[in-house]
Amino acid sequence: MQSLLIAVVGLAAGVLVGLMGIGGGIIIVPALVYLFGMDQHTAQGTSLFVLLPPLGLGALSVYWKRGYVDLHAGVLCAVGILVGGYFGGLAAVAIPSRPLQALFGLFLMFSAVMLWKQASRTRQTLQDIPEATSDHDEAYGRLISIFVIALLAGGASGLLGIGGGILVVLLLVMVLGYDQHRAQGTSLVALVPPTGLLGFLAYYRAREVDLRAGMLMIPGIFLGGMLGGKLAAMLPPRKMRLVFAAFLFVLGIWQVVSAWSK
Repeated sequence: MQSLLIAVVGLAAGVLVGLMGIGGGIIIVPALVYLFGMDQHTAQGTSLFVLLPPLGLGALSVYWKRGYVDLHAGVLCAVGILVGGYFGGLAAVAIPSRPLQALFGLFLMFSAVMLWKQASRTRQTLQDIPEATSDHDEAYGRLISIFVIALLAGGASGLLGIGGGILVVLLLVMVLGYDQHRAQGTSLVALVPPTGLLGFLAYYRAREVDLRAGMLMIPGIFLGGMLGGKLAAMLPPRKMRLVFAAFLFVLGIWQVVSAWSK
C-alpha cells in the first residue's frame, strides 16, 4: 500500500509538472515528509533524484507542438540551474533539518505571493518582445538576465530539493515579460537534461536519498506530465495560477508550523 501511495504522489507531481511547467518538487518533498515520515534532507535528496531523468519530455512535447517554447532561453536556463544547484545542495546538507523545513515553507509562501501578484496583473507577452534585437547591448543584457534567473532557480533547487521551474516561470513572466504558457514551455526545456545532478550528488554523498521511493515515483511523473501539459492548454491560466498560489501558501504555513512544533 505504501508503494502504491508513493506512485500516486509521483503521478500527482507529474500532472503539476505539465500543468504549471515546474519540477514537481514542491509536491514531492512535503508528501514524503508528511505522508511517509521522511527526514527533510532525505525527502529533498529523493526529490532531486526523481527529477534527474527527462521526465518533463512528455509535457515539453505538448508545449512544443503549440509553439510555447523558447529553446535558446531554455538551454541557458538548464546551464544556470545545473551550476546553481551544486552550491544550493552543498548549503542544504549543512543546515539542520528543522530550519531547512521551515526555510522550505517560507519559500512556498514567497512563491505563492509572487504567483498571486503575477496572476493579478496583465503583463506583456513574449510576442511583444523581439527575440533578436539590433541592439547588441540589449540582447547581451537579456541573456545575462536569463542566466541569473536560472542561477537563482538552481540555487533554490539544490537548497530545497525542487526542480527550480517554479522560480524560472515566475521570473521569466514578471521580469522578462514572457507569456505564461511560453514561460512554462521554456522552463520544461531545463527539466529535460539532468540539471539537478550536481545538487543531487551533494545529498547522495551525505546519504540523504531514498532510491527505492524515487524509482516508484518516476513512471507516474512521466505519465502525469503529459496529462498536465494537455490540461494546461485547456484551463484558464489566470484562475489556475490563483488557485495554485492559495494552495502553496497554505502548504508553506503548514511546513513552517510543523518545523517549529517538533
